[in-house]
Amino acid sequence: MYRLLLLLFFLLGCQKIYKDSFVSCGTLVRIVSPYKNAAKISGEEFRRLEKIFNLYDPNSELAQLNSTYNIPFSASFELMECIKEAEKIYKLTGGFFDISKARLYKFWKGVIKERKKIEDFTALKETVEELKKDSFSDILIDETHKKITLRRKGLKLDLGGIAKGYIIDKVVERLKKEGIESALIDVGGDIFCLGKYKNRKWRIGIRDPQDKNKIIFAFSLTNQAVATSGGYEQYFEFKKKKYSHLINPLTGFPQDNKILSVTVAAEKATLADSLATAFSVMGYEKIKEFIRKHRELKIEVFLVLMEKGREKLYHF
Repeated sequence: MYRLLLLLFFLLGCQKIYKDSFVSCGTLVRIVSPYKNAAKISGEEFRRLEKIFNLYDPNSELAQLNSTYNIPFSASFELMECIKEAEKIYKLTGGFFDISKARLYKFWKGVIKERKKIEDFTALKETVEELKKDSFSDILIDETHKKITLRRKGLKLDLGGIAKGYIIDKVVERLKKEGIESALIDVGGDIFCLGKYKNRKWRIGIRDPQDKNKIIFAFSLTNQAVATSGGYEQYFEFKKKKYSHLINPLTGFPQDNKILSVTVAAEKATLADSLATAFSVMGYEKIKEFIRKHRELKIEVFLVLMEKGREKLYHF
């Protein structure tokens, strides 16, 4: 996920607003609220959940799960719930969202990080085909006994496209329990707008993918989440052509679909986060078809495409 969203909250009247920021799971978190204790409560919840989902902490619960093979792993309620949500999105999107492909994603990240120029396509294809064998069907979820079993040797889970949204939803739940009725939680561009500020909805702007100082669309939200995914900042090169870092789990290769960014607004950050990830590799036609089939999800989608050398914004 990339920071394509710009917060455009307006400070109205003389009501004091509190702003705070901290880092969680390597991502900047910003809390904005007229409630002084909102940031403190949010920080406590982020620290608690970070111990579960921080993939870069070898002591996190997710890292411990990823170190197992064919052994039932006792999962916390949160880890189990997040993986179950990932399974729902996997089925809903026909496999375009797939947490089982962690090794595939890691391989391409290495290619992109080093700005490698791919010369031997045959060797590359063989590597991709092997890594692509990691499958969601190799994740055994036993809700009754609260166990998760990774049944393929070496298989690891990548919750990067859903955990951030899930954590935001949990923070919002905690804030509501503590009586916080108005707050904005911004986690590296994934945002939840809780309630209103001064009886008005929070104002959100979508940044131009190619000019971060320019806003191409602004809209208002209350009690909703918004997340953006884009593939224009990280890439690798093959035969003098640049390819996005966004990997299609169905093909195992980067998706070249002219999408510069896709923003999803939904009732839950978990849904917005995971669908933005899936849509970024789906392509325009499949996104349209998905929205037509799943109006019950009540999502809004803002798609920025490159067409004939120009950006074009689509709003569904």
